[in-house]
Amino acid sequence: MKVLLICQHYLPEEVGIGFQIHQLAECLQNHGHSVSVLTAFPNYPKRIIFDGYKHKIFQRETNKGINVIRTWVYANPKETFASRLMNWGSFCISAMLGTAIAAEKPDIIHVLLPPLPLGATINLVGKLRRIPVVVHVQDIYPLIAIELGILRNKMLIRFFENMERRVYRDSAHIVVISQGFKDNLISKGVPPDKISVVPNWVDAGFIQPGSKKNTFRSQLGADGKFLVVYSGGLTRNSNLEPVIQAASLLKNEPFMFALVGDGPLKPHLQSLASDLSLDNLQFIPFQPLARYPEVLSAADMTLVALNKAATFASVPSKVFKQMAAGRPVLAITAKGSELEQLVERSGCGLHVPTDDPQSLADALRWAACHLDNIDAMGCNGRMHLEKKHCKEKCAGSIEAILKKTVESWRSKTLPDDSSGWKTRSDNA
Repeated sequence: MKVLLICQHYLPEEVGIGFQIHQLAECLQNHGHSVSVLTAFPNYPKRIIFDGYKHKIFQRETNKGINVIRTWVYANPKETFASRLMNWGSFCISAMLGTAIAAEKPDIIHVLLPPLPLGATINLVGKLRRIPVVVHVQDIYPLIAIELGILRNKMLIRFFENMERRVYRDSAHIVVISQGFKDNLISKGVPPDKISVVPNWVDAGFIQPGSKKNTFRSQLGADGKFLVVYSGGLTRNSNLEPVIQAASLLKNEPFMFALVGDGPLKPHLQSLASDLSLDNLQFIPFQPLARYPEVLSAADMTLVALNKAATFASVPSKVFKQMAAGRPVLAITAKGSELEQLVERSGCGLHVPTDDPQSLADALRWAACHLDNIDAMGCNGRMHLEKKHCKEKCAGSIEAILKKTVESWRSKTLPDDSSGWKTRSDNA
């Protein structure tokens, strides 16, 4: 099977979903499939094109044994709605051209969303080239943009809602990351048998439980303190203001907070921490991927925070990495969310409501006094991760979906001597 994976972010970007897509490509290739990845020139998270890739519109390369096609993307570090829209839109157009012209015709295309318009442009290419397209929905757009207040114009909302419906209609199959996402799509008229649930995953061999007494913890000066680590994007979706306020409530107690990451809200969060004169909270830049397991292992407790507005349109993939590290998770999330259900189902930690710093501080005080209990939660998370969210299991599920979709597609076609495959009409 010839598979073309399309995603905006990929290696050498070491944060975000790109590393997971590389793992999927490796698994497919190891199982005997021919795999190519079409992606943008690397620029995430700062939206600055990496050295060695600047001033190019197209490039072929081999990255860790995978054939990679890169197409142009508009990258601007200014965090405005227009800048982000141009970043997404430019890749949607260049990816469409790259798929139509540069890529060898595959048996199937697997495209990762967001951005939502990427599904529309690649479905168009799929129709023109008679290739089935499977869309993989990581966040539900435009719902998440509407809930976060990013998208407010009623005409634009209707435009993107209509686009969303067309993407689902035109795709050969849809992969979502949770049952809640599937229910959302069914409510919009998507047939249930057209949707498969495959959760996000982690390489459990790469991220493993390790000693808390490591170099990262020592560098923070956290020895003898209860260390709380958040590692991820500092964005609207992450809802970290309550964490800073909780740090203020705990500043005279033996707690240390480390916010590891970058993003558009970092200056605002730093300003808030400065206003509160916090000496128990540190901002650390994104660490190299090779050091990521050490960062998580250093924590007494890890944090995952989800904005209430985005609760039912997003599932943070970082929680699975925290579970892989065997560290207890403290989830800041709305009641009834996928994240809350995951924590309850796996027994991997605690959860508190959004926008409630006092509940967060109280939960951390309890955790610091019940180390045996939270260590057991960390073990629960690791066991659940190995059973439900390991790389081999989840990538194998996607492989099965791609195979079945190709077989179904071919069963609906008739051979044609002049052009290969010809679609059979309803009246044939």
